[in-house]
Amino acid sequence: MFRIVMSRIAIIFIVVFCCADCMMANSFFIESGIKYKVVDNGHVNVAVQDDSLYSSYAFKDYVLEIPAIVRHEGRRYRVKEIEKYAFTTCCAIKHLKIGEGIEVISDYAFQACANLESVSIPSSIRVVGAAPFQYCTSLTTIVVDKTNPIFDSREGCNAIIKTKDNSLIVGCGATKIPSSVRCIDKYAFMGCLVEELAIPDGVERINFFAFSSCPNLKKIVIPASVETIEELAFDNCPEVISIVVDKNNTDYDSRNGCDAIIYTSDNKLILGCSSTIIPQDIETISAFAFSHCRNLQRIVVPEGVSCIAAGAFEYCSSLKEVILPTTLESFIGGSNFGYCTSLESITIPKGVCNMESDIFCGCISLQKISVDSANETFDSRNNCNAVIDTEQNKLVAGCKGTVIVDGIKSIGSRAFYKSGITSVHIPSSIEFIEPAAFKDCEYCMSITVEENNRTYKSAGSNSVVEKATNELVLACTTTKIFPEVKVVGAYAFMNTPSLVILPEGIITIKEGAFSECKTLQSVILPASLKRIEERAFYDCKNLAHVALKNKGTEIHKYAFPFDKKFGK
Repeated sequence: MFRIVMSRIAIIFIVVFCCADCMMANSFFIESGIKYKVVDNGHVNVAVQDDSLYSSYAFKDYVLEIPAIVRHEGRRYRVKEIEKYAFTTCCAIKHLKIGEGIEVISDYAFQACANLESVSIPSSIRVVGAAPFQYCTSLTTIVVDKTNPIFDSREGCNAIIKTKDNSLIVGCGATKIPSSVRCIDKYAFMGCLVEELAIPDGVERINFFAFSSCPNLKKIVIPASVETIEELAFDNCPEVISIVVDKNNTDYDSRNGCDAIIYTSDNKLILGCSSTIIPQDIETISAFAFSHCRNLQRIVVPEGVSCIAAGAFEYCSSLKEVILPTTLESFIGGSNFGYCTSLESITIPKGVCNMESDIFCGCISLQKISVDSANETFDSRNNCNAVIDTEQNKLVAGCKGTVIVDGIKSIGSRAFYKSGITSVHIPSSIEFIEPAAFKDCEYCMSITVEENNRTYKSAGSNSVVEKATNELVLACTTTKIFPEVKVVGAYAFMNTPSLVILPEGIITIKEGAFSECKTLQSVILPASLKRIEERAFYDCKNLAHVALKNKGTEIHKYAFPFDKKFGK
């Protein structure tokens, strides 16, 4: 007993001693409506505001002035940094003035300040983080003090430019890019309300996400000087209808007036739009080339194209008709047609020998998939409306209209991911269902297993249970869990009711078992439960209550999407 008491005293003493010189650090105070975090005895940072949406109403005339020196309770502090997300969504700020002496504007510091109109950057700023004014849709004036040695806003361009390397790092809807700029950096115009890009000759590089999420952008003109366009540079610009590359550009082209950007040396189409007509000599459709083209309704991929990369047509929500060439060999990277919610049918050509299971993820209207009968790698036997690996008898990709026919031995991971399938019947031939095969099939309400299946059973439970291990493999809102079930399998639940009560006898909840179950609000866990694995309840956004009967249950630190105090 004496040893235990002394140990506790020693621990308390050490903590107090070690913290004596830093007891003020990481404490907070508010002055003139701005929240500050004490970094040390002489410095503070502008902290994340407790309620940034309304905090600016305390600022006179909607002007936010952040001082370089602040006094609080008789102490004088130097303001060093505006921290990450400090004023995010502070929608009533119209004018921002940053005090001389502040050195750092961190990532996303003023993100989505929708009414912010003007920004003044002092000469003391040494660091500007990623996308500090992202989605500030009203921003029209950006002025950098002329004596700043690191940054400038030359020629009244309404942008922030790194002086040394002529890299434009922050722009806005009113920016006029100077001809001296050599690089448009990542996130520079992300979320800006620009309709037409006037990129001057002289710009050599456009980095990833440079013009991402520009909802009004309609026309893109690439000058002769551009040598590098990174992937996703124009991601999620859904209204683009015209793309032109200067004829003197030696690296890229828009041959035959195709309304696309093509990497000339290898005939790779890297960016398309709703007006694109893919030229006959293209060999590859690059990753995310048509992503988010929401007005694209029909696409003809011409003969000669051999590869369609990851996400190439992802989120083309109006796409109804796709014509693929006989020369096509590979879908690489997955989600090639992901979330094409209007797509109803597609034919896989004879030459395709490679694809990922989630090629059609989120295609909730897809009813018919057919594979050319001459294809030697895949088939869609008996009009099953799925892609089957012929040699392995493995269902690779399915859809709303899929019938899992007898003879198929396995179902691949994510084969039905976010599909519109409403019922699942597992025939007697199925020997293995890979984890996440039916992940997030929110419309599915019926699950059955053929009675003579040797591996799995259902017996009216609206679930799939592995006989040998008593592991729940697949479940939905209407599932009745067998008393003998010991394990809730990885990614087992496609959907759930708002309340889930797991019965006694369950010992383990595996990784991702309930992940992305959006309707789940409350869960009651049994006293028999010994372990909850990583991401078991990942992205269950509405989960608010967890009742845990066994306080000894081992819970992975990332099992839940939040810090949860469990009811017991």
